[in-house]
Amino acid sequence: MKSFSNRKLNSIFSIMFVFFTLFFLSAKSLIAEKITNYEVTVQMNKNGTLTVNEVIDYEFDGAAKHGIYRDIPLRSKKNGVDIYKSYIKMNSIKRNGISEEYSTKLFDEGIRYRVGSADRFVENGVNRYEFNYVIYNAVFEKNGIYQVYFNAIGQFWQVPIEKAAVNIKFGNGEPVLKNEIRQLDIFTGEYGQSGKDYITNLNNGTVEIKTNKVLEAYNGLSFRLNLKTDNISPTFWDKLQTLYYAHPLIAVGPIIIILLAIYGFVTWYIFGRDVDKKAIVPEFNIPKDISAMYAAYVNGEREPRGILTIGVLSLLSKGYVEADDKEGNGRNVEYTLSNSEKNKPELAEEEKIVFNALSDTGYIFKKERSLYDASNRILKLFEDKYKKKVYRDNSIFNVVFIIGIIIVFMVSATASTGTSGVSDSGFGVVSLIMVASFFGILLNMIFSIINNIYGNNSIFLKIIKWIAVLFFSVIYGVLNFIVIGIIMAMYAVYSKIIGRYTVDGMRKKEYLDGMKMYIKTAEANQIMKFNDVDELVAYFKGILPYAVALGVKNEAVKLMKNTIKLYDFDESTYSYINRGVHFNSYNNFFLSDMISRGYNNAYNEIAEERFSTLRENSRNSSGSGFGGGGFSSGGGFSGGGSGGGGGGSW
Repeated sequence: MKSFSNRKLNSIFSIMFVFFTLFFLSAKSLIAEKITNYEVTVQMNKNGTLTVNEVIDYEFDGAAKHGIYRDIPLRSKKNGVDIYKSYIKMNSIKRNGISEEYSTKLFDEGIRYRVGSADRFVENGVNRYEFNYVIYNAVFEKNGIYQVYFNAIGQFWQVPIEKAAVNIKFGNGEPVLKNEIRQLDIFTGEYGQSGKDYITNLNNGTVEIKTNKVLEAYNGLSFRLNLKTDNISPTFWDKLQTLYYAHPLIAVGPIIIILLAIYGFVTWYIFGRDVDKKAIVPEFNIPKDISAMYAAYVNGEREPRGILTIGVLSLLSKGYVEADDKEGNGRNVEYTLSNSEKNKPELAEEEKIVFNALSDTGYIFKKERSLYDASNRILKLFEDKYKKKVYRDNSIFNVVFIIGIIIVFMVSATASTGTSGVSDSGFGVVSLIMVASFFGILLNMIFSIINNIYGNNSIFLKIIKWIAVLFFSVIYGVLNFIVIGIIMAMYAVYSKIIGRYTVDGMRKKEYLDGMKMYIKTAEANQIMKFNDVDELVAYFKGILPYAVALGVKNEAVKLMKNTIKLYDFDESTYSYINRGVHFNSYNNFFLSDMISRGYNNAYNEIAEERFSTLRENSRNSSGSGFGGGGFSSGGGFSGGGSGGGGGGSW
């Protein structure tokens, strides 16, 4: 009997537990999150913008929440291409009449405003949120008709909206007249639907739209209003500003390009024009103040192996190096340092460097590492001398083009952030230019350092620069790619023409051009006269290294043959002349091949040493105990037009 009573009592308690559980669940459902009232005022401004004020009475369900978030689309895409793009400048966000803390975050199609603080929770019940912002590029004009197609209540709210109202009016206080309205279409429902759950009225110059039923979650309201009115009349500058916000590079890009073009022309005209050039005349005398190696550098040679080859040829021509061509075909020539006591011409500084790098026992190219170091030392010597005395590259002027590129990137990055744009004030423009100038100067310094290490004509570094800039251009869009591509092309041309020769440099260049002219174009009646064979040998021994340096070696060899033929030397004399000028050293690539092999061996040796050091350092680092880390009308629908979006709580 007692057992029966216990079972009966347990059943009663079970029924009561289920009843109270269902009661609390039902009670909780009664206070689920919702928007009790959503009122939007759309103010159509004279300048073609919309000022939107949203009042959202958001009721929380009792769970601890920090606030709400509001998602607003900024663009609409079709097949990956923007078919519509707007810009929002948020003026203020308030909660219960007081300014509220918020943060922004961009997503692919728009911006999220997260309202509230992670350090505190909002009060339960209804909290009133008010968003006030300006939309650019939301009013369109065609044939004198202005159209506002606006998603006033977005379709992506995660909670139901008990009632909603949209008020449309002019920003200048003028009433919206009935005869100004050419068409008004309203759509409700989920995205893509064309429901008619609303009532509308024109009340005291304001178009009023109200919902007549609850908008369930993911339901909203859009309207399309066509007006013929004088109350919307943007000026040229208003249109330009709107264009800037919606498509910043369409507005700013051409201005930057034009300013850079003007800057480029003015600076070139003042600093980049070469000094007056003299007429080029044939020069057959060997220059006294320009070595063959330096002549090659002035002529554009920057390859260290080529410079070394010309240096050895100069030593050969001046008697510091001897060539023993036993076979007479230049294929197995033995080059040694001269032991002759005969007075020799004085060497230029760069020629001394090459001479000291040669081995003094047997095979003169045995000191491969010394040759490698000598070539780099000579190139540095030439670069310093060239910049000071021959050619001023004026590379400091290039920084403005780099600044222009940085401004393009910054405009693209900031104009769609949903916050104030850089052109909102003079201070913003000045700040933009100052920041861009800082990074431009910094990048220019980095480029200069890299150029000093690798040389101005490093193809690899030029490719890296182009790839880096164009990569970031593609990230920011096709328009960026086009604008940056134009500026980069201007920069490439400008960096070539802004430099100019000094007076002394121009005279040297003219003299070398005259030597090239003589070697290439001398005819029988213009060939230099020689008193005897030794004089002819001495001349061509001196001139041939310059011919190699100036890229007219074959023409010089031909000139030598024509000269020998002109003097009608016999066979033995011809052979004597060939040996005297070391003709075979110029007539094939044996010498340059030997120097190239030595240089490459030293280069590979150094590269292996560096790699070994890096590998050892990496091995040591891995065992150090530190952990890793990382750092229109027709076809409208609910959700169409600008604005829209939705939100929820967090």
